[in-house]
Amino acid sequence: MRRIAFLVPTASTGKLKGELARRERILRSIASPDTRIDIFGLEKDPERSHLDIIESDYDASMDVPRTLECAIAAERAGYQALIISCAGDPGLAPIREVVRVPVIAPGATAKHVCSMLGRRFSVLTTGKGVPRRTEIYERDGLLKLVSIHPIGMSVSEVRADKERAYKAMVREGKRAVEEFGAESVTYGCMSMGFLMVDE
Repeated sequence: MRRIAFLVPTASTGKLKGELARRERILRSIASPDTRIDIFGLEKDPERSHLDIIESDYDASMDVPRTLECAIAAERAGYQALIISCAGDPGLAPIREVVRVPVIAPGATAKHVCSMLGRRFSVLTTGKGVPRRTEIYERDGLLKLVSIHPIGMSVSEVRADKERAYKAMVREGKRAVEEFGAESVTYGCMSMGFLMVDE
């Protein structure tokens, strides 16, 4: 059986355990029968308790060392592929430098798939960092990006108020299609991507 690790450096965090268990069920339900996807994390580090949620480029950069540790530990535990748990893909390049197994970046993957589905695509994201994200997409050759739409909620708010987040995502998704001509839309945050998959 193939084993894939979904890297969550703070997986042992009490307040996230229920959400992470839900995500693990979703991941396992879509995996092929001969593949098992596990949430893989390290014991909680009190010094990094503020990194339970990545809200900014600063948070993402502070999370990279812990994610690197997590990736190395997962490879040593026998996992044959790794998935970064954030659509911002923090630490992708250094993780790929230190492990030999494939590392999947959900943000980059989703955006490249969107760029293949149509001539124009949009990204729905949480409230911050739109100019910085635009630079990243241009750097990665994703020139079919036509717009980025913040839904006006933080990651914490998305997790706490799923109904409000869902409505905001639908509103901004429609706006991307109707006003900007997007032919496909993706999320810039894994909490948005997992929002109501099982409901």
